[in-house]
Amino acid sequence: MNRNPPFVFLIACHLFLFISNLFAQVYFGLPVEIYAKRRASFLQQMPDHSIAVFQSATAKTRSRDINFEYRQNSDLLYLTGISQPNTALILVKNVSSAGVSENTSEILFLPKITRRNVEGTSINEEIAKNVLGFKKVFDRAAFNKKFNTFLKNKKVLFAKFEPDFVYEPLSQKRYFIGREAKKLLREKYPGLRVESPGKIMTRLREIKSQEELKLMQKAIDITCDAHIQAMRNARPGMYEYELEAIIEYVFKRSGAQYPAFPSIIGSGPNSTIIHYWRNERKMQSGDVVVIDIGAEYFGYAADVTRTLPVNGKFTPAQRELYEIVLRAQKEAIAAVRPGIPFRKIHKIARQVIESAGFGKYFIHSTSHYLGMDVHDVGDYRKLKPGMVITVEPGIYIPEGSPADKKYWNIGIRIEDDVLVTKTGHKVLSLRAPKEIKAIESLMEKSVGMSSKEFLQKE
Repeated sequence: MNRNPPFVFLIACHLFLFISNLFAQVYFGLPVEIYAKRRASFLQQMPDHSIAVFQSATAKTRSRDINFEYRQNSDLLYLTGISQPNTALILVKNVSSAGVSENTSEILFLPKITRRNVEGTSINEEIAKNVLGFKKVFDRAAFNKKFNTFLKNKKVLFAKFEPDFVYEPLSQKRYFIGREAKKLLREKYPGLRVESPGKIMTRLREIKSQEELKLMQKAIDITCDAHIQAMRNARPGMYEYELEAIIEYVFKRSGAQYPAFPSIIGSGPNSTIIHYWRNERKMQSGDVVVIDIGAEYFGYAADVTRTLPVNGKFTPAQRELYEIVLRAQKEAIAAVRPGIPFRKIHKIARQVIESAGFGKYFIHSTSHYLGMDVHDVGDYRKLKPGMVITVEPGIYIPEGSPADKKYWNIGIRIEDDVLVTKTGHKVLSLRAPKEIKAIESLMEKSVGMSSKEFLQKE
């Protein structure tokens, strides 16, 4: 007979906590209590008598019954850490009859786990309750009934309708799904106000915590390492997709779950195409290649661009344009600090490029927010400490343009990820060389590496 049941129970509890924390670290990447704090912050900003609904992203079909690799809706991922389809979260905020104390609820809906739909580690009710701290967990099939129950007597519904709009080309009909859904809800619940959760989510997500910044820095470091390997391996005669393979190999080998967006490897004439993605051209001596890439690490994206001379040496024309873009980027980065208008960053970069006579070939904005999404949410008015932005001016001169022929088929873009600090800024992506001398030096030492040498370098 065991005479020490409390001791055994204590050991069992410690073992359970150890296993739970280990699972959380591997699956979520963040301490699980952070997700509970995020939900509490969202609830705090909801008005009384309101409800918010967040639904998982729909699995996208690649061909017939095969789906693309799944990526969760960023808002739901931010609030729960759960990265599986057919999941939903309802947040409810009431006020007691005395009108003083708040009464809130967090309800999670999970798919029924069967042999047929398990595709790796899945979050079940036990994990949701014991690890994530949810008190109310239901089967996804119960969502409609529970939603209608919780929606009664509510004044505000926060919901995002996706897709909001669908166009059917054969009938040429336009279906405004979001507008129709709001109309039906108002008819069923008179007086109900339907709003997007976007404003609250933007306030929460635009300022990165220290835990988030660690994940972002890891994603950025992986991306910079991939850039370095691209510099070491690029050479005439390679196909763009060969560089893509090296880059995404570094991503996977370094622990990134997947690219944050399709890798852009544009050489020669393709360097002048901003979002070129086919990556199929054979690179030639005398080309530049624009490499715009980003790893995603536990839901957080990097976005770093470098432009290389394929043969390891910039031509005079390439060097001239590169130095203009680099100067524009440096001056724009130098201006990043709290309180500066977001659009001022672009104005500074554009002024440099226009003064050099290439303004008409700078055809995009300079910055966007970065976080869980590559083009992340954020307030496009003034910068605040904790925001992360990109700074990425560029010049793109296609063949046949009015510019001197020596500039034709040259595209230059240089992009870094920049954290707004309390006193100024910090460039998070300096690990990847961007000075001409540093790029040429690295490429000179590494031109002609075999795949075996590449693996050993790693």
